Amino acid sequence: MPMTGMFRLRRFGLFTLMIGIELCLLVSAVGWLLSATPSRTPLSANPDLTPLVDEIRGRMSGEIVDPLIEVKPGITIRVSNIRGFRYAGSIYYYYIEGAPNYDPLSRGIIRPDQVEIVLRETSGAQTIVLYRVY
Repeated sequence: MPMTGMFRLRRFGLFTLMIGIELCLLVSAVGWLLSATPSRTPLSANPDLTPLVDEIRGRMSGEIVDPLIEVKPGITIRVSNIRGFRYAGSIYYYYIEGAPNYDPLSRGIIRPDQVEIVLRETSGAQTIVLYRVY
């Protein structure tokens, strides 16, 4: 009779151990998935980005005061193209596709995986890509 009780105890212990191992694996997989998700809510979820586009177009056209700076002899660009501009508490950078650009991403100061592309505006004469750094 004592052998039967010991057998039950071992079987129960093995079952509990297996459930414990499966639970540990499940918790670690969920933890890994949660750590892989971005910690910040992307701004691109905001549907109304018109003010940002107007801000860039105003800077490029001269409506908004954005001084020119000489980056190379004979090449002048807007200061906001190098340093970005502050809007609603965040600093945004932009570049124009197909043109020489001096923003941090185009110069290679930051990597593409360090930025969040907020908008790619193709409605105007030039395609403008707006981004912010994480």
